[in-house]
Amino acid sequence: MQFQDLVSKNKEDWLKVVKHPFVDQIYRGELAEEIFKFYLLQDHYYLNQSMRNMAILISKAENLKEKQQLIDILNLEANVEFAKYQELLEYYKLEAKSAEEMELTYSNLAYSNYLLAVSSQAGFAEGMAALIPCYWIYLKMAEYHQHKLKENDNQIYQEWAAVFNSADYKRLVENMLAILEKNLTEENFKKINYHFNNSIKFEYQFFSDVYQKKVWKI
Repeated sequence: MQFQDLVSKNKEDWLKVVKHPFVDQIYRGELAEEIFKFYLLQDHYYLNQSMRNMAILISKAENLKEKQQLIDILNLEANVEFAKYQELLEYYKLEAKSAEEMELTYSNLAYSNYLLAVSSQAGFAEGMAALIPCYWIYLKMAEYHQHKLKENDNQIYQEWAAVFNSADYKRLVENMLAILEKNLTEENFKKINYHFNNSIKFEYQFFSDVYQKKVWKI
């Protein structure tokens, strides 16, 4: 089995994420600044949890080479995407807060906890399958919307988008996909696809919640 089998099976769902109005408006430079700032704070929290999740997967990888690759990926993540978010938070004078101090969207909290649960309680391959959609979809977003940046006058949005079209980010995603493919078999494909698809749906809901600035309330 190959990663492309997952891509084909879930194409209808991941394309909906890639084409989400939130994403489209960032690449066009039309997204309201207040929504973007809300997104930055939510995603900063998510990325923190994602790196914790990566650490769990590093501990579960049985292959030494895969452990080393995941450590390299974690380092890239910290120095590429996470570093850019730190810059943007400083630019907008926003203070990153802990979960106890900020109002999270329901999808953010649920998604983050889902990833940690899968990586902790399921197998290594399933944990990778749940983690990958976020990184891979941002790469697909860059490929799909890149042409819109030519008419995007918002420098901040351009800088944000540039991260996901960078050589370092592409290498990060390629390395993650290579690890998953090595652990993808006909026997585990159904479980892998289940978690892969769940995370795609979480991605869509994450964008929908931030687009509406919809925090979790009764």
